[in-house]
Formats: sequence, C-alpha cells, structure tokens
Amino acid sequence: MALPSMFEYSFRKIAEFSSRNSGKVIIAWILIFLLMAPAATLLFKETSYNIGSSIVPPTSMAQEASNYLSSEFGSSGTGSGGNNASFVLVTNNTNINNQAVTESLINMLSGEQSYLKNTTGESNITSIFSIERTSLLSVSSGIKKELNSTYNLIEKINSQATTLNKTLNETAFLEYGIPDFYLVNLSASRNPNESYNATIAFMKSTLVPAFEYHYFNNVTSYFNGTEKRPENMSQSINSTLTPNSSSFVGYMVRHNQTETLGLMLSINGNLSLTNFSMPSSYDPYAYNYTTSLISSGLSSNASLNAFVRSDLNISMGKLVGDSYNLSQPAVSEQILPLSVSFVYKGMQKTFFKNPQLELNPSKTIVTGYLNMLNQSNNINTTVNTEMKGNGFDNYSVIPTSYVYHQFVGYNNATLVVLISTGKNLTTSQVTEIDTIARNYTSDVPQANFYVAGTSAVDNQLATESLDGMIKALVIGIVLSVVIVGIFFRSIYAAFLPLAMFGISAVVAMGINGLLYKYIIHGTVSFITPTLLLILLLGLVSDYVVYIMSRFRRELRNGNPDAVEDAGQWAGNAVFTSGLTVALSYVVLYISRVPIFSDSGITNAIGVVVAILAANTFLVAILKRAGAKAFYPSKIHRDAKLPLEKTMENAANFVINNKGKLAVIFIIVALFGSYVYFITPTNMDVFNLVPSSSGIQAIEVVNGSFHGDFFDRGYVILKFQSPLVSSTGFNSTEMDKVTQVENQLLGTNGISEVFGPTLPYGYYVPFNLSGIPQSQKATYSTEMSSYIGTNASYAVIDFQLSSLAWLESSSQTVKTITASLTGKDSSVYTTYVGGETEGLNNAYSFTAGAFSRMIPILIIAIFVVLLIQLSSALTPLRLIFMVIASVVIALSISYFLLYYLEKLPLLIFLPMFVFITMLAVGLDYDIFMVSRVREDVLKGVSDQEAIKTSIIENGGVIITLGTILFATFGSLYFSGIGIIQEIGIGLGFGVLVDTFISWPFFVPSVMLLLKKYNWWPSRIRDRN
Repeated sequence: MALPSMFEYSFRKIAEFSSRNSGKVIIAWILIFLLMAPAATLLFKETSYNIGSSIVPPTSMAQEASNYLSSEFGSSGTGSGGNNASFVLVTNNTNINNQAVTESLINMLSGEQSYLKNTTGESNITSIFSIERTSLLSVSSGIKKELNSTYNLIEKINSQATTLNKTLNETAFLEYGIPDFYLVNLSASRNPNESYNATIAFMKSTLVPAFEYHYFNNVTSYFNGTEKRPENMSQSINSTLTPNSSSFVGYMVRHNQTETLGLMLSINGNLSLTNFSMPSSYDPYAYNYTTSLISSGLSSNASLNAFVRSDLNISMGKLVGDSYNLSQPAVSEQILPLSVSFVYKGMQKTFFKNPQLELNPSKTIVTGYLNMLNQSNNINTTVNTEMKGNGFDNYSVIPTSYVYHQFVGYNNATLVVLISTGKNLTTSQVTEIDTIARNYTSDVPQANFYVAGTSAVDNQLATESLDGMIKALVIGIVLSVVIVGIFFRSIYAAFLPLAMFGISAVVAMGINGLLYKYIIHGTVSFITPTLLLILLLGLVSDYVVYIMSRFRRELRNGNPDAVEDAGQWAGNAVFTSGLTVALSYVVLYISRVPIFSDSGITNAIGVVVAILAANTFLVAILKRAGAKAFYPSKIHRDAKLPLEKTMENAANFVINNKGKLAVIFIIVALFGSYVYFITPTNMDVFNLVPSSSGIQAIEVVNGSFHGDFFDRGYVILKFQSPLVSSTGFNSTEMDKVTQVENQLLGTNGISEVFGPTLPYGYYVPFNLSGIPQSQKATYSTEMSSYIGTNASYAVIDFQLSSLAWLESSSQTVKTITASLTGKDSSVYTTYVGGETEGLNNAYSFTAGAFSRMIPILIIAIFVVLLIQLSSALTPLRLIFMVIASVVIALSISYFLLYYLEKLPLLIFLPMFVFITMLAVGLDYDIFMVSRVREDVLKGVSDQEAIKTSIIENGGVIITLGTILFATFGSLYFSGIGIIQEIGIGLGFGVLVDTFISWPFFVPSVMLLLKKYNWWPSRIRDRN
C-alpha cells in the first residue's frame, strides 16, 4: 500500500494533537472568542456607506480630477457644481407660486430649524426661502432708506417750489398787476391823477413793498410822457427796467434788491402785460423758472446729485419737475407715490444685469411692496408679510433664474433644501426631520418629501444593509440547521455548524476590525460584512459537515481512530479547498477593485479562521462527543448512509455514459460561454441599491432640474500658463476655455454648463464688455471662482441630462473624455471628473483587474493543487471544469436578470462569482479527487476509486451544496440589488457544480482520462 504524503501526515498530527488536548483546545478557542468579541463590532464601525466615494479607483482620471478639485478649488466629492451637503430635504408637488403652499413650507422650515438647533446645537438651513428672505431684508433695508430720503427730497423741492412760485406770483403782480390796475382805472375815469391816486390807495391797502412805489412812479412817469394809450404801458415798463436809463434799477441796486430786480427782469423777458395772468403763458414760465433755479441749486451738491442720478436713475430736472407738478404745497398722499415711482426707477437700474437678483416683471407688484415698505416701521414684519402672504411669483425682488434653479426645479414644484449641522445626523434625527416636514405640510395636496444627501443616504443604506444582512443570516442559518439536521438526523449535529460559525465569525470579524482600525486605517464597503458572514456561514457549514460526515463513516466502520482519520483525510481536503478560497480572495484584495477589494482580505482571514477552527476546535469537540454528536441517531456498523444507493446508481450511470456526458458538458459549456460573452455588463450601481428616500430624491430632482443636479460632472483644464494676470483675464487661455465650454454645450446628453465664461450658465465676455460697472465686481468674482488657487487651473461644470449612473450618461461622458483628452495638449491638459467618469473608470479598472486576476488566480490554485495532489493534469482539469461550470451558472443568471427581469448587470457579478466559485466550486471537486486519491494510494483502480468517491461523498456533497446554495441564496433576501445579484450568481454556481458538474461531468472526464489523472506522478508505482 502506498504511503500518505507529508500533507496527510501533517493533518494526522494536527488531529492527534487536538484529540489528545481536546479540553485545552476547546478552552483556548473559547478564550479567543471572548477576547475577539469586543473587537468584532469594530468592523461595523469601520464600514463606509458612501457608494460614490468608495467606487472611484485611486489611480483613475476621476480621482486625479477630484484631487485637483480639492486642492485648487476647495471642493470635494464628485462634482463642483452639484450639491455635496451632508443632508438634503427634497419636496415635490409643492408649487411655491401658491400662497398656501409657500406659507406651509416656510413654517415647516422654521420648525426644522428650531428642532435642529435644539438637538444639534448648531444648524444652517439653506433654501430658496432663506435666500429670498436674506435678499429681501437686505434690499428692503436699503430701499427703506432710499424711500425716506426720496420722500424728504421731494417734500423739500416742493416746498422750495411753493415758496418760489409764491414769490414769482407776487413779483409778477407788482411788475404787471399794479400797472394793469392803473390802466383799468384810467380807462374808466379818463383822469390820470384820479387813476394814480386810486392805484396808490390800492397799493397801500395791499401792503406792497416800498420799492413798488418807486417802480410805479417810474412807470407812470414814462407812461405820462407818451400818448397815454394802454399799449404804451408795456414800453413804459421796459423803459423802467432798462438799466442804462432807469433810476429804478439804480434804486434797486442801492437798496440790495438785486434778486427781486433779477426776477422782475426775467418776468419781463418771458411775459407781457397782456398775458402775465394767462395760465397758458404764465404756468410754463413759472415751471421753467422755478425748476431751473432749484435744479441748479441742488446740482451743486455732489452727493445729492450722485444719489439722484445713480440711485434713482433720473435727472435732477426730472426730479424737480415732477416734484413741482404736485400741488403746492404737496400733501403726503401725493409725495408717497412719487417717491415710490422714483425708487422703482432706481431699482430698475440697480438690478439691471444683476446675476443674482432681479425685480419682479410686474411693476405693480414691486411698487405695491414699496408702498407697503413706505408705511412700515418694522422691516422684518414687512418681509415676513410679503413672503407668507404671496406665492413666490408675487414677490417684489426675486432670485435670478441661475440662483432660483439651484434650489427649485423648472416645474416650480420641486425644492431642494440644504441642511448643515456640522456633524452627521442619526437615523432617529433623520426620521424626525421627515416627520416634521410631513406634519407641517399635511394640508398640501399630494406633497412628497424625501431625505437625501450624504448623511441621510448613509444612514438609510446602513439601516437597509444591516436589516438585509440580518434577514439573509437568519434565513441562511435556519436553512443550514434544517438541512444539516435532516442529513445527520440529529439535533446536536444540526447546531454544531452554527456553533462553529459563531466562533469563526466573531474571531474573524474581531481580527478584521482590529486590522482596519489600527493597521490599515481604512474603511470597508457596506457589502463586506454581509458577504463575510454569509460566506463564513456557508463554508464553515461545509467544512464541518464534511469532516463530521467522514467521522461518522469511520465510526460506522468501527474505526477506533475515527477522529484522527477524519482529521487526516477530510481535514486535509478542507485545508486544500479552504486554501484555494483564501488565495482567491487575497488576489481580489491585491487587485484593489472598487467596493469589493476590501472583502477580499476580510474573507481570506475568515476562511483561514474557519480552516483552523475546523481542524482543531471541531476535532476536539468530536473527540469529546464521539457518537453522541449525532444524537439521537444511532450509528450501526456497515449501515447504509443517506443517499448512498442513489449515488451508487448515479455512479453506474456515469461509468456507462462517460463519453456522452463529456460531449454534453462541452456543448453546454460552449452555449453558456456564448451567452456570457454577448451579454453586456455595466457599472449601474445605484439602480441596484434599495430605492431609498435618498435615491428617490435624486430621481425626482433629475426629472425637474433638467438633469442630474446632484452629481454634476466637471472638466479641469491645467494650462501651461496662468489664466489671470495683473491686468485681468488672459485672452489666449480664456478663449480656449470658451471653446471647451461651447464643445460641452454642443454635446448631446448635457443640459447645462458653468465655467469661467459661463459663470451663470450664459456667456459673459472675459473682459466684461457690456456689463454695467456696478455689476462687474460680482461677475468677476464668480468667474474667478472657476479659476484655481494656482491660476493655471480652470474648472468647467456640466450637468448631464440623465442620471449620472445610467448608461446614456456613461456614453456621454465617454464621448467628452475621448474628445477632450489630448486635445490642445501643448496648451492644456484635461481631466474629466464626477460620478459618471468615476463609474466609467471603475468599470474599466474592474474589467482590467478581472482579466488580470483570473490568470493569476488560476496559476496560484494550480500550484496549490499540484503540490497537494502531486498531479499536473488533474489541477488543470479541475480549474477548467470549474470555470466552465461558472460560465454556465452565469449564463443562467444573465438570462434571468438581464433578459427576463431587465436589470442591469454589474461587472462585479461575474468578477465576484468567478473568484468565489473558482475557489469554492473546487471544494467539492477536491473532496472527490482527494477521496479518489486516497483509494488509489491504497491500490484501488481509478474506476472503482471514482465510484467509491461518488457513493461515499455524494450524499455529503449534495448536502454541502444544498447548504451553500441556501446560504448564498439567502443573499437574495438582503434587499440590496448588488448583493442579490451576487447571491443569485453564487447560488446558481453552487447548484450547477453540486447537482450537474460534480456528480456527472467531473467523474465522466476523470474516467476518460484514467491514469492521466495523476500525471506526471506514478502513484501506482509507489504501491
């Protein structure tokens, strides 16, 4: 008989040690369990639930762009234009042009602010209403001062006009009225002396000033020297007012009455004796004289002149003229509307081409608010009344379209509210925020509310992941216990794999938790704990059942060294299969595949712990328990074990049809390969996570904001020379920026672009030509925000028309990347970033890593099996057949998921299934080959050894496969699409391997190969 290899001897020694020291081994594992239990929770604390940040490969263009975005522009995440707030509240079907809805939303936000302030200590809520309130308060404060100043100015001008007009009227009466009175009397009496005396008496009765007597005497003196006809009176007045010939002029000068004299001269130059009392003649003159005089005086005041021309946007003449045209004196009811009209005119200029604020298109609405403000003593109260008493479209001053659509969708009914608390919110706080929103707006018909943002989505995904993991574990554990209990017909045996799983899981999670917290200093993705626990549940159950099955067979055969033999042969098989699994996951970890690579090291550690526990702890328990491990079942010598007869029939069928089975296997494998290679995979991760409130919010916002508002992409341009110099923006570089912006605008699939010359979504010349001087600073600041700290960098944001993770967006960004990368490379270098580019990079990286991993994995597994089995051909055959089985299983999964359910197929599905099944799928083949090799070493023929292996291993393999299928299949109940797809792929992989490949195809090929199964070793020559 041939001697066992050194591996069998090694595991013999391990089994003997564990048997001799069973008590110590059990205590040692219990102590390890207790020590690791506190650390086991660390893995959950070091878990990241942020899909976007964990999916971008570290060496990708998207990551490089993100690094530049952070260092040069002070932004982080996947898009500089999107919203990276930790918490976002989205409302839908809430039309803010409706007054009742607006009032309800304002009250709701106030309630949220109050709650957050009380619970978090600090919070800031930014919404279209907070922006509107801040803007209105600021504008109203300034406008209120303008209204007061304008009112006072109008009142002053009108008062001056009233005084001047009165003086003008009185002077005109003295200049023309008195002579006219004289002429009327002369016409009646025909007696100059009588008319003169009557006029003097009249003058005395009206208390005319002293100079008037001198004036009248001069006029009548000139008049008496004429023919005393009425038409000569005008000539007499002219002669009196002629400086060179008039004693009156000299009199006025000597008595400091030059101002009155000037007024009289003006009247004489513009009016006549016959028309001075006619309104059609006098009124225009009075208006022109008065307004000209007042305007001239006011214009000499530089600050007042600037206020009128700049702030009110009118001429001084217009101000004085309109103020003059009021009644004299004017009353408040007249002055108020005029001051409002002037301030409105000024506001039109102030807000002209303002990129952030604009006046309501309705003048009535604006002036109505100004009137309300004019009559108000409290600006806060006025602003609150304005906001709660109107729909948004009836506000007087509103954000521009650019600002408005950063918070409100184009349907005016979808709102984005940003909440910043300085720390992540708990699940209960997120729930309370949602409850407050619903309570305050319960009277808004059909309103919907969604919580989104990093904090909310992380909390939701954490809750869903934990719930999904618990569901999957509970279902997997229950099925495992039931299947093992039925197989062994034992209550004790049913729970032994569960106990081993508990020990292995706690120890493995403790080691991983310590590893990630204190050594790696990183986090694991949200799927890692679930995959680790489910994998451990399946593999531990398999290892335990396989060793126990061998132990039971040895007991049935009356072997006194049943534990040692089970440990030697089954333990060696478990080690070999487990080692291939661990190697597979180590390769996955080294590949750094997004989301899944960290599960590589955690799973590898878990598998190593499971192997150690199975070969020591389990052996020690079996030594202590003996046949009682299978209570209440009795073990009878040479008794048939479950499924042995069935498997004997299967073995005979294979022996008789080995050629046909091999042909069928090749045909099925080829067809499966065809389906596998023609079916596309992608990186549509977000469609395969639960449709949580956060995901729904993104979809709702996408539908009303003309694209993916949250996950905007961006292009970073790194120029050879700066875009800004001491004299302003440099034309050469800015022209290139504009070219790229225009190229993005012309790309199908892009809805909006923002950049250095598109700071508000529309083109602005970099030299700011056509922009009002008052607005240039605002435009320049916004344009500069797209220039890096190092002025050689520029960023351009673009908004995709579709959700960032959809295939259409992926193709759009691929087009952008292809067209921009390398273009004008002598002038600038291009880096495309954002969620979509990150997903594209992740797909390319994963596909490349996948193609590299498989050969490495095949070589590693081949070397292990070559050493273990002392054969070169059998490891190749095993690997080939497992790959074929995986391809067949994946083709079935693809058919169900992609062609029937129309679900996206993540590239992670084939990658993870290949890696896992290439190792796990080998387990059962290794169990068979190990058993065949054992008999061949004892001198049994290949055919008999294969038949014996099928008969003896069939029942246990089917049981193991059923357990593994149940545990992997339980992933479907996790509720997380990524994990569900993997569970389906792994489940079908196990089913194909267990019920088709292992019992039929593997033995048929082995039977055809015969002695070549062991080539190049000469096992039989050693007998």
